[in-house]
Amino acid sequence: MESEIKTNKIKIEKINESDYNRIFVMSDIHGQYDLFLKMLGKIDLKREDLLVIMGDICDRGEKSYEIYMKCMKMIKLGYNLKFILGNHEDMLLEDLENDYPIRYETEYSVYRNSKYFKKKSIKDWHEANFLVEIEWLVKWLEDSPLAILGNENIFVHAGLDLQTALVEQERETVLWTREEFWLMENVELEEYRGKNIYFGHTPNINGRISQKTDKISGIDCGAFFTHFLGCVEVKSKEKIYVFENEFIQFSEVSGKVFLELWNEEVKPFLNSEKYKIKNGKGKIIILQKLDRREKKVLTDFGKKYEKMFGKNIANYIKKKKLQSKKIF
Repeated sequence: MESEIKTNKIKIEKINESDYNRIFVMSDIHGQYDLFLKMLGKIDLKREDLLVIMGDICDRGEKSYEIYMKCMKMIKLGYNLKFILGNHEDMLLEDLENDYPIRYETEYSVYRNSKYFKKKSIKDWHEANFLVEIEWLVKWLEDSPLAILGNENIFVHAGLDLQTALVEQERETVLWTREEFWLMENVELEEYRGKNIYFGHTPNINGRISQKTDKISGIDCGAFFTHFLGCVEVKSKEKIYVFENEFIQFSEVSGKVFLELWNEEVKPFLNSEKYKIKNGKGKIIILQKLDRREKKVLTDFGKKYEKMFGKNIANYIKKKKLQSKKIF
């Protein structure tokens, strides 16, 4: 059974997790429509499930309006999808209310999906049609909660003040905080004890979901920057990822992910004189012949993360003067 909790501070929606077979949560998609579609395909969302999106669909990426339209279409088709307002939606509403210009990429996303696209200049379209076309979106955003509360879980865009009751949270906090609230001491409020808290807003530069404590998860994978989108199935705690393409672009950000895994799982077992890191971007150059144990560590590493980095993970690990030779 779902309901709204009355509060003078923020709008909170109450849910019962047992009403759904599975509950998926994601955040901060920022116009990455293709990643969103890929994630929907991967989780195979059913009408008996619930999808919670914790804000910041718009801005940065080119296809934010497409994501909003997809969400509304899913709702009309009977899917359970709930949206929590993010700070970028809050800025969007404020800009519209005060007749300020909104982010160009977001406005152009609306324009590109208009029947007037290329029939009118974007300036003429904006003056005559823009507000009419997004009227449905404005209403949806204005009706969206700032937090969702379940019997076992709390969902919020940016974070919480754990020393303040949920109904007394400041709007600024739930939308904008970057405080490491999971480090707060003397948290004695009963309503937070034992509950899982999911939040977004602060991107994890390694493109992975960050487990702050056993109960608090930061799931903003920085989709616009990293081209990683993360999702958690709340009941099983499964972490799910999709990438921009099967053979991930070896960008500086993905290099950071590679280096993090390398430092955790390979570096302790490999003689430091036998390799070097090129330009700090995740390119590992093998300088000397590896012994059997070292080869096994490297081979196991390659197999383990083949799906994450694509079959070309060997491109990350090069043999000096034998660039084309496979290492595993």
